Amino acid sequence: MAVPPENQTEKEKVKLPEDLLPGEVALRHTVARYFQKHIKKATFKDDLNAGLTVAMNEIPDGMACGLLAGVSPIMGLFAAVWGCLAGGLFNSSKLMIISTTSAAAFLLFQLTQTYPEEQRVDAIILLVILSGAIMIIMGLLKLGNLVRFVSYSVITGFLAGISVLTILSQLPTLFGFAAEGSNKIMQTINLFQHLDRTNWHALIPGLATIILMILLPKTPLGNKSAIVAIALPSLLVFFLKWNNVELVSDVGEIPSGLPPLRLPDFSLLDTALFSGAFSLAFVTLIQAAGVSQSVPNPDGSRSNTSKDFISQGIANVSSGMLGGIGVGGSLGSTSLNIISGAKSRWAAIFSALLVLALILLLPKLVGNVAMPVLAAIMIFAMASALNFEENKQVWNAGLASRIGLIGTFLITLFMPIQVAVLIGVILSFTLYFFTSSQLVKLHRRRLLPDGSFEEIAVPEQLENATIHIFAVDGDLHFAGARMLEHQWPKISRETQHPVIILELRGRNNIGATLIEVLEKFYEKIKQANGRFYITELGANSYASFNIQAASEVLHGMYIRKKEAIIGRSTRQVVLEAQRWLASIGSQEKDDPQTVAGPDNAERS
Repeated sequence: MAVPPENQTEKEKVKLPEDLLPGEVALRHTVARYFQKHIKKATFKDDLNAGLTVAMNEIPDGMACGLLAGVSPIMGLFAAVWGCLAGGLFNSSKLMIISTTSAAAFLLFQLTQTYPEEQRVDAIILLVILSGAIMIIMGLLKLGNLVRFVSYSVITGFLAGISVLTILSQLPTLFGFAAEGSNKIMQTINLFQHLDRTNWHALIPGLATIILMILLPKTPLGNKSAIVAIALPSLLVFFLKWNNVELVSDVGEIPSGLPPLRLPDFSLLDTALFSGAFSLAFVTLIQAAGVSQSVPNPDGSRSNTSKDFISQGIANVSSGMLGGIGVGGSLGSTSLNIISGAKSRWAAIFSALLVLALILLLPKLVGNVAMPVLAAIMIFAMASALNFEENKQVWNAGLASRIGLIGTFLITLFMPIQVAVLIGVILSFTLYFFTSSQLVKLHRRRLLPDGSFEEIAVPEQLENATIHIFAVDGDLHFAGARMLEHQWPKISRETQHPVIILELRGRNNIGATLIEVLEKFYEKIKQANGRFYITELGANSYASFNIQAASEVLHGMYIRKKEAIIGRSTRQVVLEAQRWLASIGSQEKDDPQTVAGPDNAERS
């Protein structure tokens, strides 16, 4: 549970880093507090107790996610079983719980609305298996770090949109009648225009569930309150014989044993479904990456995002083939697992076995749960997920973050999910390049007698027969290189013998745009009978410049590798340039070839 703003320290109130995911800060606080207080050896009892607590949470969450996906809640329960089991066996993050998530469930619902009702389950199974295969391939290719390039503001907006759509999608079940409209917004408007059709036998237990979810966590029931919030209203429906209230057993058959192996129907595969599988995999992995990186293993070993991709892929393939919906790393269940005292991966395994035992031993009990109650559980969960404090922090982070937040939120509300995901990814990269390019800044330095460098103002115009040492802040990708292009000092027709020394320490990838920008400025320096040095180059960038300098592009430019002592190559070049300036007189004729002397052995 996140620390309330009024109880946070000033350090905790600082702006969220861009590479964190929504909910990740709260999870990290939970992990830190727990391990500060509970550092002891793993025991069977601790893991069993944590597994039982997580299982009690997985039952309502799994059923609600099955409902949200538009299939039987039993498919959500089976997904929780296979997710926890596969995660417990294969996760590198030993305390992370792989289970049903509202984002994955709602994506499945949205992606399969074009299929006839009799094909919808097969379409979901195919989607889940395909997305699982994509996750496994991404993990094998070690692409785990790619998810960190997706903007925090974009993810916040996307998840906020998913939360709102989830709430709206559950209102017809809560009110007990179907709504009409081309999208969830129009359906909600239609619903409130026809409130006279409300089924009060459905609405009353649903509202009772929400009230219980608010009040019961404050009692000794604590984490087990969700089970009671489901049981009491469902018992009310049962004893009052409100037969016009839909039950879980009305939505799908309750299996008497394990579901049979179910192969996907590949005849349903088309371009839209394949792109949907990529969207499902992408959203699932982004959510899980924040979880896995926030939960240290008790034995001190490091988690591996790419390996967790594989474990989630295995979980989804297993879930799809054995009657479940999509699963992924769950922030809520993982946090609950840690709080409950989990010490190893066995907690997740125990949780899976306990949920499976409930399905197999008490199927009628599960079948008598009222559907409006599950809808209320999902509405409450999604309303809680709308973290206004995090949204406010994103809003206050600047214009780019606001664009990412609002833009992705609106796109998610009004466009198909797979399109929203694609646009969100494009928007993330666009905001990244825009923001980083704005940080590009040219600095001028002056070498002091003691060998250190002093920063001085960049001149508007290059000075005659003067050494200019420059360094650059920011990312010099194509957009950043263009920003640098506009920051060079001007060169007048009268400028003669300027010396440019550009430090590029720490930049190992030199793009074509940067080469072009340097070439244009270098041509002006040559016309002014000056020299251009690039210093502090890493091995990759030095090799790249050597290739360019061997051609006509940068022929005649001087380059130097970096050394272990920071700034040494720059200091050496300054001495070399001073000797060159001293060797030329004010009446020296132009020498366009700039023949290298003995001290210029590394000239290109």
